[in-house]
Amino acid sequence: MSDLILPFMSYAIVTTFTPGPNNITASAHGMRLGYRRSLPWLLGVTLGFFSVMFASGLLTEFLVRAYAVIAPWLRWIGVAYMIWLGVSLFVPHRGSADRKQGEATFISGFLLQFINPKGVLYGITVYTSFSALIAGSLSAVTASAIGLASLGFSAVSLWAFTGATLARFLANGRAKLSFNILMALLLAWCAVSIAMH
Repeated sequence: MSDLILPFMSYAIVTTFTPGPNNITASAHGMRLGYRRSLPWLLGVTLGFFSVMFASGLLTEFLVRAYAVIAPWLRWIGVAYMIWLGVSLFVPHRGSADRKQGEATFISGFLLQFINPKGVLYGITVYTSFSALIAGSLSAVTASAIGLASLGFSAVSLWAFTGATLARFLANGRAKLSFNILMALLLAWCAVSIAMH
């Protein structure tokens, strides 16, 4: 069992920190709102991610069988959401700061986890591949879900902080447009990858 720790940690770190809907959106929110005003969304992502991981750990066998049925729906909902996120980068955000704050809500971050194909598939994969290490009992599933959610919070925080830091450098319109194009292309890449698999 101890020989699974290094592969598990490697898989968890690489998968959690690579671009996906959570990280790309966190970066865009950080750039537009700053880290502090993105925090409710980041916390929503974290609690939603914990919920998905906890459910995956408890329901691994059922989810593996059910994934074949729900995957097409989940895939296209996730693809549509990612396309919407990409397009929203180019929609002017008018109105008060409160309205902008409302775009990065706890609830929107939480709910994203249940239509995020990368997150759901990650939960199923990690709990089936490393079940001897992180599943098998309620305490193991709870501890692993907390650990994975903490790692997830670190990832979205890093991406949001990077976006907030880049905002200072992207103050002019041309640089901001380039950044938004890059984020939109990454979201499109995620959407196409999900649609093709």
